[in-house]
Amino acid sequence: MKAVIDTNVFMAALISKSGAPAKIYQRWLNEQFDLVMSPAIEVEYKDVLMQSSQVPPAEVQELLQEVWGRSLQVPITGALHVCKDPDDDIFLETALVAEADFLATKNLKHFPKKSYQGIKIVKVSAFLRELEKSIQS
Repeated sequence: MKAVIDTNVFMAALISKSGAPAKIYQRWLNEQFDLVMSPAIEVEYKDVLMQSSQVPPAEVQELLQEVWGRSLQVPITGALHVCKDPDDDIFLETALVAEADFLATKNLKHFPKKSYQGIKIVKVSAFLRELEKSIQS
């Protein structure tokens, strides 16, 4: 299973080690799904996560190094413009280019409803349920 994870999910995982976002991060570390990235998402993660006053910079750096080193990398052009928040187009375009199964986010309102060209756009809790199903099959 391939997934793109919105920045807000990783931010929440860094802030709380016990919530659903932290479980997604742990499941990725345990190789239960493939994380898909693009250079534009890498920049977004770094810009947003490093600005947080809620997370020690060392923890952010550790997460970023894991993400850089272990994700599937795809190039995007920045040509997709379908999200209500233009900053979120990079996540959807990355998912499309990689033919990802899911885009997980804590902010569904900025994305097209439920799916886009075969990419399921889901909340964190729904993505965790899908991971459970795939493990049990």
